[in-house]
Amino acid sequence: MISESARRALVIAVAGGLLTGCGSSGQTATIAVPGTLEPALHARIAMTNALGAVPVRHLNRGRSWMRPDAGKQWLLYVSDASTGTIQIYNYRVKTGKLYGQITGLSFPYGQCLDRQGNVYVVDNDTAKIYEYAHGGTKPIATGKDNFGYPIGCSVDRKTGNVAVANFNGVSSGTGGVDVFAGGLNGSQSYYTDASLYHLWPGGYDPNGNLFIQGTDYSGSTKLAELPAGSNQFTLLSGVTIAFPGAVSWDGSYITVTDQDYQYYYTTMIYRVTVSGSAATVVGTTHLTDDCYPGTNWMVAVQPFIGGTTRKRNAVAAGNLNCPSRQDFFNYSNGGNPKRTIPAAIAPGDPYGQSVSPPKG
Repeated sequence: MISESARRALVIAVAGGLLTGCGSSGQTATIAVPGTLEPALHARIAMTNALGAVPVRHLNRGRSWMRPDAGKQWLLYVSDASTGTIQIYNYRVKTGKLYGQITGLSFPYGQCLDRQGNVYVVDNDTAKIYEYAHGGTKPIATGKDNFGYPIGCSVDRKTGNVAVANFNGVSSGTGGVDVFAGGLNGSQSYYTDASLYHLWPGGYDPNGNLFIQGTDYSGSTKLAELPAGSNQFTLLSGVTIAFPGAVSWDGSYITVTDQDYQYYYTTMIYRVTVSGSAATVVGTTHLTDDCYPGTNWMVAVQPFIGGTTRKRNAVAAGNLNCPSRQDFFNYSNGGNPKRTIPAAIAPGDPYGQSVSPPKG
């Protein structure tokens, strides 16, 4: 059995060996060249993923664009940190088809949806949150997080509140949750907890309770709930996580992502129920990927989970362990991806993703 330190060194060596910069295809590997990012941003992003990887950025300075028929399609939005772009694909074309690009962001990270199918994207570097209508390229609302550096978001479908998770704060290392009342134009309320030092993307359940993962000062992972109407977090027991990722609602269950399941660079999604301060695991989905021969490494920060119903039994997840790797899985079965977006059009470094349905 390979040791933990040797395994991590091997990952860096493999990824480093693939780093060739931007070639004719415009694709890049995920290990950063020192000095390519502002130091504070570089250090922050490295701490948010299990690999400790940071993209080599080649920001896209072109214009945003969208195909004319995009409004009629199921669209996959992917935050590509290597280009500062939201890459948009026709979700139902199995071979992958690029349908549009939203440019001009700095370091897009997590995403979320509201009940109208509008897509929200957080920009970690600028602390801004953008809301886009389905198939649109210009934001219909923009919020500025006054408290920290956002890593993800969730929309309460009952109230329209937008909960933005900050990995850390503006004036301190401590993260928190910035809630925009009724939407991005609403007032902001900030919630922190002494046991939650760094936070990852959270998710609302249908009752307006917000669930989120964080680490304490020692680096131990915590699962917490901010109950609807409360200003205090409740720490939950019952789920053991090696490296935290996003929490979301899959239509039936709260889902909790582990980026580094059993410390071996694969992603586990736990389906849980919560009663009081206890979380109970009722199902799991183990995501792996054979993009490197002889390995099954799959590191996803914020996968999009379609749901447990037959029509939406799917997971869309970017694999940070492999350059330009956007995968699609069977949610019930997990395992290796059923399909991937071709590398020539795939996002270089996919962090957050969401799937927006056509209106009507």
